[in-house]
Amino acid sequence: MAERALARLTRLLGIVSYLETHGEAPFDELAARFGTTPTQIEADVWLLFTTGKPGGMPDDYVDFDGDALDEGIARLRDGQGLTQVRFSAREAVALLGALSSLEASGAAPPAAASALTKLKTAVGDVAPVEVMGESRADPQVVAVVREGAESGRAVALEYVDAQDHRTERLIEPHRLVTIDGVGYVECWCHRAGDYRTLRLDRIMSAALTEDVVTHAPADHTGFSLAPRYEATVEAARAARWALESMPGASISETDQGILTTFPVADADWVAGRLLAIGPHLHSVAPAALADAVARRAADVLAAQDG
Repeated sequence: MAERALARLTRLLGIVSYLETHGEAPFDELAARFGTTPTQIEADVWLLFTTGKPGGMPDDYVDFDGDALDEGIARLRDGQGLTQVRFSAREAVALLGALSSLEASGAAPPAAASALTKLKTAVGDVAPVEVMGESRADPQVVAVVREGAESGRAVALEYVDAQDHRTERLIEPHRLVTIDGVGYVECWCHRAGDYRTLRLDRIMSAALTEDVVTHAPADHTGFSLAPRYEATVEAARAARWALESMPGASISETDQGILTTFPVADADWVAGRLLAIGPHLHSVAPAALADAVARRAADVLAAQDG
């Protein structure tokens, strides 16, 4: 399966950052560092060699020592500031809001708290973002659930559902996720005998047990929605950014672009995503999904005419 664009972009930026921090490095060292092959690292470095700032002048490109590259060594001369991240005031506030919401949900990884602290320090004493709402998970509960997920041990908990029913459950925690600013734990619930997504702020108490996790994580994330059918979408390569974000997407290269298959639970939601890349679509199947895209497009045109 073709590599996702985001994964390669992350590695490309990581290579520049690593070389600026540690100096030159052989391809095999970089391959071990980034979990790939020396051949892929060589391809990445040559791609970076043709990357630069707008303008296209010789001094605008990322520069490596060509002789060192022939010897299998990446020696960076000028990274063109690829690892320097600058935020506008609006971007900083948006990032503060996202990180604050993630931390408040209880599902934030430890790195998020550190990043939030650094960002607040950079912004200064002002507080442009304050997260409000009722979703406040107990940090001690979250710590126990996270430990269970990381150590592969089941967690006994007391849970209150949306109907205010209080139950005792034994769960096998798999992942902590955030959905619309609310923290959840994806797990196997022994009481239900099935996979469940439980709100962290509705867990009244949690205790780690000696029982080991015996069920693998579900092959989906977020709420479990039964797929109605599988979609097959052919599109230009420029549409990859949208298609690879589809849950359960499988992407392969074709002579004309890319072929993507993924399960569809909500046709209207998928149609809205596909409409955003409408000019790049070659074909959409089955007919039920193609009809949903056509309806969404007709609604947009009608709104413009009105």
